[in-house]
Amino acid sequence: MDFSTEITYSAEQEKFRQEVSVWLSENAQIPAEFKIPRETGDMSHELYNWVREYRKKLGAKGWLAPLWPSEYGGGGLSVDMAQVLEEELSKRKIPAIYDNRLAAPAMMVWGTEEQKQRFLPLINKGDVITWQAFTEPEVGSDAASITTSAVRDGDDFIINGTKVYIGGPFSADYIWTTAVTDQTSPRHRNLGAFYVPADLPGISFSDMELIVNVGKRFVYYDNVRVPGEYLVGGENQGWQVAQTSLEIEHGAGGSIGEGASRDGGVVAALFDYAQTAVDGAGNPLIEDPRIRDLLVEARIETHIVELIALRNYWMFNNQKRMTFHGSQNSLLRKLLAMKLGNIVLEVAGPYAMLNDSNWAPSRGVFESHQRQAITAHHPGGSSEIQKLIMARRLGLSRSKEEAAPTKVA
Repeated sequence: MDFSTEITYSAEQEKFRQEVSVWLSENAQIPAEFKIPRETGDMSHELYNWVREYRKKLGAKGWLAPLWPSEYGGGGLSVDMAQVLEEELSKRKIPAIYDNRLAAPAMMVWGTEEQKQRFLPLINKGDVITWQAFTEPEVGSDAASITTSAVRDGDDFIINGTKVYIGGPFSADYIWTTAVTDQTSPRHRNLGAFYVPADLPGISFSDMELIVNVGKRFVYYDNVRVPGEYLVGGENQGWQVAQTSLEIEHGAGGSIGEGASRDGGVVAALFDYAQTAVDGAGNPLIEDPRIRDLLVEARIETHIVELIALRNYWMFNNQKRMTFHGSQNSLLRKLLAMKLGNIVLEVAGPYAMLNDSNWAPSRGVFESHQRQAITAHHPGGSSEIQKLIMARRLGLSRSKEEAAPTKVA
């Protein structure tokens, strides 16, 4: 893929773009009475239900998982057509709801055909909500050091333990979780991966009070009996299974339309603010050369991340060999958040810290981003974890490793 020239599209792609645009015009209009929250944790039940139904409509067309085979609930689209779809979807400001679909790639690689036929259509069509539960209170990014246990009892497993920073503000249908299945085996050979029904007896939840209101939960397993049919991969193969999920979470799959994401939205809001706000002498901020330099820097830095994500999307979906690419994507996204946070502070000053209706610029978007920028280094593996993975993939550390298998079709 040539990134040095402007992307061009075929007549077939443009025809499909028109089809997608018309469909979205009819189905992606959020009712006016719904307030769009700055943070997921502030979303109303009514808006949440609307977004779920919208996602199901996408799923029914195969557009929630456009590149997946149709027999597993996907759209069976080519990469060229899926790119057009993703571009059009990114233009619609539909709030995200927490649905961790990373269990699907792992199930595709490691699951039985029965599990694929049973679960993948549910996930890819948006019929179920899945939470990923790997992190634990005393573990953090070291996913191999978890203590949640899964003890075999006949054909079942009895799971006990606690997971943290899980899910979103509402409810889940399944919990994609890891647990120790063999207390005597060494790290990386002692885990199992389970697609656990969230309504099993013994599972409970409590809210977490965090600096960013994203509705995260504690998940408690208290003698939860999980039938063996929910074990994905071998009984002690959970580390390898989880790596497939984490490879995608780190950014190996890439994305399209990053400009419509949180950071891209902040940059757009910052440009708007600079054109309307004035300095102490009454001059528009945009006339200040220093402010203009900061705005250009913000746009360039964001565009770099957009291109890295696009490169990964192209490589991954064309089955090119990938090594450090996913963690590079993750690391740059994390660093970008802090860079933009500092730029926002320089441009907006103390106003960047306000979220009240009278004084906060851009409906408090800047204030929310300030808090999110602080926490961006941690979810999905910290910045240091991503650097370590990149070093190993490049052969710069004591050990050399390959990317986890992630093939979709």
